[in-house]
Amino acid sequence: MMDFNKLCPALPKVELHAHLNGSLSRSTLLELKRYNADTGVTDTSDAFLDEFQIGAGDTRNLSDCFQVFNIAHRLTRTPGSLALATTLTLKEFQDDGCCYIELRSTPKETPFMTSRQYIETVSETLRSNAHLAIKSRLIVSINRNSSIKEAEAISELTISCYKQYPDVIVGIELSGDPTIGQFDDFVPSLIKARCAGLKITLHCGEVCNPKEVLQMLRFRPDRIGHGVCIHPNFGGTQETWDALCKFQIPVDR
Repeated sequence: MMDFNKLCPALPKVELHAHLNGSLSRSTLLELKRYNADTGVTDTSDAFLDEFQIGAGDTRNLSDCFQVFNIAHRLTRTPGSLALATTLTLKEFQDDGCCYIELRSTPKETPFMTSRQYIETVSETLRSNAHLAIKSRLIVSINRNSSIKEAEAISELTISCYKQYPDVIVGIELSGDPTIGQFDDFVPSLIKARCAGLKITLHCGEVCNPKEVLQMLRFRPDRIGHGVCIHPNFGGTQETWDALCKFQIPVDR
């Protein structure tokens, strides 16, 4: 009889939708807490680790999920903790049989590092782990909660860092709470990144919003994420489904 507990980790896998701060395991969170304590950084996460994990049957809603991300962000406020989180996450994906991964993360300005240092830290960490069996790349995220000015700044920063790390940074994405912000507001920043050679991926169809879904699909991103509310049987419309099929845009998780 086939042992699926051994087979599944052994199968080679590609991970195209891994948010760095959403991929931290319980053991990684503990390592980060220890690291911050050892380096004198105050732990402001103010949460039990069980609160971080959301599994089948969990009754928390979409807004609660984004609050969970904040726990991880508070534990990765320094270059050292961010590098540690990135390294441990890469190794865990590798142990699970992943041979290629695209990590995603929104650059954070903290008391310990700038947004540029954030991107540079993740990029340098991916480079320094090039010896691993897993191949890793970075997609820089624009959060929908950002202002137009903030989105423009992230786009320009990503373009600059892309020139610095062309072997690491592969794209830019729009993600975050789908009930916040308007897609139109972010289009100029995304176009600027696209013209600089960066690939575009969008969180699309996470909630029922056919008008915005159509706008996103007609923008012709290189990929979209989730897409659960595009088919007419699941909160979308025939028009949104036809557009996805017509443009043949790949959908990741």
